[in-house]
Amino acid sequence: MKTVVPMPMEVLETAIRHGLSKKRTNALAAVVCGALPATIMVFQFHPAWQTWVIGLVLGLIWGNAFEYAYHRFLLHRPRTQHGAAHQEHHAQIGTPTEAEFVALISSPLNIVLLFVINGIPAFLISFLLGQLGILCGIFIGWSVYLILCEEIHWRIHMNGWLPPGLHFARTYHMSHSQQPLQRVPAALRCSPGEQRDWEKQTSCLVPDP
Repeated sequence: MKTVVPMPMEVLETAIRHGLSKKRTNALAAVVCGALPATIMVFQFHPAWQTWVIGLVLGLIWGNAFEYAYHRFLLHRPRTQHGAAHQEHHAQIGTPTEAEFVALISSPLNIVLLFVINGIPAFLISFLLGQLGILCGIFIGWSVYLILCEEIHWRIHMNGWLPPGLHFARTYHMSHSQQPLQRVPAALRCSPGEQRDWEKQTSCLVPDP
């Protein structure tokens, strides 16, 4: 029996479907992890709208700082499980399976862990300062940051639309992610013609979120 080998564009379409599914699942997990505790704390602490705004801003800043530290000091640490997984993400750039490795967080369970890891110190600090109500905005800020970060990262890799102020992010990120083609398995490499097709067709294959 002859084995049918999928063509690169077929592999690309499948990878995009899987990547979009993972992105949407992660977004749902982020919404639940932020909105559920925030809703509970609203009835406990009754924060004013100013407290909400301050908490939201702090949550965005905290999320950005944590993501930078996590990426800089853990994902780029050699000979670790996290480092190996991140290198796989880099190695898939320019291949038909790239979309499967775009997600910044591998599973909803890891999103729950992120909220727990950050939530414990946030609670302790807020408790010591007597500002527990600010946690409502902080948790929502984390959710917003995670969803936006994943969405922007997806659009960078999938040639999606970005606001004018973020065009530099694509150039910077892709130069940061550049990997030698020799590290990519030969069976998964695109030929020059297929690569040009990939760049032209990816935007058409990726539906609007």
